[in-house]
Amino acid sequence: MIAALLLAASVLPASPQPSPPFPRIITDAPEFTQSALGVTYGRYDLLTQDGPLSVHVLAVDLRNPHVRMGAVLAHDHLLSSGETVSSMAHRTGAVAGVNGDYFDINQTNQPLNILIQNGNLVRMPMQRWALAFDRAGRPQVAAFHVTAQAQLPAGFAALKTLNDWPPPGDGSVLITPEYGPLHPAANVTEYTLQPLTDATPFAQYRITGIEDSNLAQPPGYYFAVGTRDYGTFPLPNAGDTISVTATSEPPIDAIATAIGGGPLLVKDGRWYADPDGPNTGEFLTHMPATAAGITGDGTLLLFEIDGRQPELSVGVLQPQLAALMISFGVVTGMQFDGGGSSTMVARLPGDTQAAVRNSPSDGTERRVGDALLVYSDAPIGPPAKIASIPQIVRALPRARVPVRVVTTDESDRTVACGCNVRLRVVPGDAGRIDGETFVAGARPENAVITVEAGALRTRIPVRVTTAVARTQILPLHPAVAEGGVLQLQARAYDAQGYAIAVPERLVWHAHDARIDDTGLLRANQRDAQVDVTLGAAVAQTTVTVGEHAEDVALERADFFTAPRGGPGGISVGTICPGCLTLSYDFTGSERAAYAGMTLQLPQRALGLQADVFGDGNGEVLRVAIDNAIHERFLYTLAKIDWRGWRHVAFRFSSSIAQPITFKSLYAIDRVGPEPPAAAAGSVTIRRLQVVLAGSDPTRTK
Repeated sequence: MIAALLLAASVLPASPQPSPPFPRIITDAPEFTQSALGVTYGRYDLLTQDGPLSVHVLAVDLRNPHVRMGAVLAHDHLLSSGETVSSMAHRTGAVAGVNGDYFDINQTNQPLNILIQNGNLVRMPMQRWALAFDRAGRPQVAAFHVTAQAQLPAGFAALKTLNDWPPPGDGSVLITPEYGPLHPAANVTEYTLQPLTDATPFAQYRITGIEDSNLAQPPGYYFAVGTRDYGTFPLPNAGDTISVTATSEPPIDAIATAIGGGPLLVKDGRWYADPDGPNTGEFLTHMPATAAGITGDGTLLLFEIDGRQPELSVGVLQPQLAALMISFGVVTGMQFDGGGSSTMVARLPGDTQAAVRNSPSDGTERRVGDALLVYSDAPIGPPAKIASIPQIVRALPRARVPVRVVTTDESDRTVACGCNVRLRVVPGDAGRIDGETFVAGARPENAVITVEAGALRTRIPVRVTTAVARTQILPLHPAVAEGGVLQLQARAYDAQGYAIAVPERLVWHAHDARIDDTGLLRANQRDAQVDVTLGAAVAQTTVTVGEHAEDVALERADFFTAPRGGPGGISVGTICPGCLTLSYDFTGSERAAYAGMTLQLPQRALGLQADVFGDGNGEVLRVAIDNAIHERFLYTLAKIDWRGWRHVAFRFSSSIAQPITFKSLYAIDRVGPEPPAAAAGSVTIRRLQVVLAGSDPTRTK
């Protein structure tokens, strides 16, 4: 623990002190671990006046000769199904990293700004900032501008861009293998190329053939000419040589790696209100965030702050993120993609590969377009240290705490010592070791776990305590149906904000309900008052019992289709009073028909339910909702494979920030890889209702 704190003091602040507008910090519980030589991972569990914040930071010493940075594309192609950061880290052997640029989510998934890999430009820049590293590993933040052209046997062709298909604006483009397969495109002259030099894309090429652009083509090098450029220069022929050159400001010749993002948050050590954005919509709200900063001595800091999880982390505003970065010594810093994309991975002692260290707000790791990853080629050495997780054991009496102990080399890579590892609690009445678990004794006491591994020795501090400074019962706003069952969990924290392990069985009490010593509650018909004893503290909560439904008015719905202008429509009351009928026609180009509206649902909405009259055509009925910060969620109600009336219902995810806004009810020809419903028909909705927590206030008990 002492060594870890000394390490943290040299690269990360033990207690950051951000200035306003960052919320006042009440408690700060940091932990530090070395992922590799020159790469330190820090986690700060902050309790602020705005709520909890879970902050994850990677400090990367780019002066270390064993450390390098790399930008990785999802599945190594611009166009892809997306890939998680942990998957990209695993397949490339990274020790740490974060998600990267904004991307065309759920469509092509291609990153939107510049990308340079191994000195090769893969994606042209847009008007946003990028983090770049020269061939010596030195970082910089810049907005790049690149202009490219192709010298042909009889003239020049200005290249509209790089790796964009079909050619935007019907101009001319260069395609490289990183783009991925080419889908069919009409009215394009498509040349296949063979590079004559190793350095691409700005290189000499030989034209090896002319392809039919109406057919799909495999990944490769292509020069494509759109109709706008026909007649502006003589077209080349098979066997001709062309040269692609570019000018850049600032120059990209010496750049080894670059990855896009934005906005710029910190400039010259101060908050920078970047007009280039993105800084509207959800970026004006508290949200999960990923960012990169460069300190005065050239250290790279990568930040990830969790959000949209009130029990764990509420997220940050952009000026708050900037203030946090400045408190870590950042003089230049920028943001990457955030929200559900925010992810940090790191390899810790005992791990064979990097793992996700934060809590993604989607509830699971999101597939993204690219990632910024950290690599270490430090050689494996002999066992030199003992590492433990946790570094300090904090527990209530009789709690069980898993303790992982491994031997590592000097670069914190796990290596087997070929010896017996022995753990012993001193004094013995403070607890015992049960396999790989510490079992706390029956009363408060300070102790140590001594660890011996061959000639290596270490001591793990132990705090068995009843001094609980803060408590929490989860879920934060518990609700359960009448007679239903709900699992409650209790958490305890010390005065510094560190979590204290609690026993599996506790003293729980419930009024107007039954609850056992594991926190399993069985509801009656009334709201339940619950408390639990945690050391010297008592935590309390109210469990809302029952649920009721309220009608959602459909009279003000507007009809539209995707693509726009398709056939169909909506009518209200033609089949039954108050019923909405949505007509569609998927026999042509139409793919979805919408009944759109904007209706804020009451707080504590649990789900939706309705009676649906189906036509049996196999279309999919879905709803679109926005959470409290205008993030869109799409839910499937049912596949309409029946005829007549049927009751359908679904529940919102408990992690959605409320209040929820209902945006549309729509029919779509398919979801996923299933064949489309190529038919015309209609779906009728009767008595659409929102299900709310709590008994019906109009009901008399």
